[in-house]
Amino acid sequence: MIITIDGAAGTGKTTVGIMTANRLNFDFLDTGKIYRAFTLKLIKDSIRLETKEIVKHLDKTKIDYTYKEKKEYVYLDKIDVTDEILSKEVESNVSLISKIPEVRNKMTSLQRSIVTDKNFVVAGRDIGTVVLPKAELKIFLTASIEERARRRFAEREKQNYSDILESMKNRDVIDSTREIAPLKVPENALIIDTEGVDIIEVSNKIIKEIDNEYSI
Repeated sequence: MIITIDGAAGTGKTTVGIMTANRLNFDFLDTGKIYRAFTLKLIKDSIRLETKEIVKHLDKTKIDYTYKEKKEYVYLDKIDVTDEILSKEVESNVSLISKIPEVRNKMTSLQRSIVTDKNFVVAGRDIGTVVLPKAELKIFLTASIEERARRRFAEREKQNYSDILESMKNRDVIDSTREIAPLKVPENALIIDTEGVDIIEVSNKIIKEIDNEYSI
């Protein structure tokens, strides 16, 4: 069974997704980390962030993702970069890189291969619409941008709140207006507003929906 969780940055996709996956004994995939790994590759190799140069490196990059012992691990060219992909520099560039059609096509194929024939909760921005449109259950999370920025600031205290807020505003524009796979509510998705709501309550709503519709 596949459960997709879409939404803008900071809506709680990863936190809720991991909690729900663990409660169901499913694996979890944060697809954004796949794009972050590729972005990190370009930064590490000092590649000019121009489409022509970026596309050249798609076939020169190996990204592996595993979920074990209730933790995500991301490997770039066989090196663990799970923490490194959360850097401010990666954060600042990932949306611009991920909107390139060739990049999205490559990463979408990788994401699909990771979850094939397995039980997964998959979080991202185009999962229920593009990556896994036939998922059994689709969730879309919302929250105000101020709330989302506060959450991200709590996770990354070394970064400035104002910088995080501005970065989120830019990402929202890019993610919702890009030509390929823009952020939008998937068809037949359950929409959950996470503003001021405990993550356990959000997870409970998802579990309840599964109990009402499916037998796992």
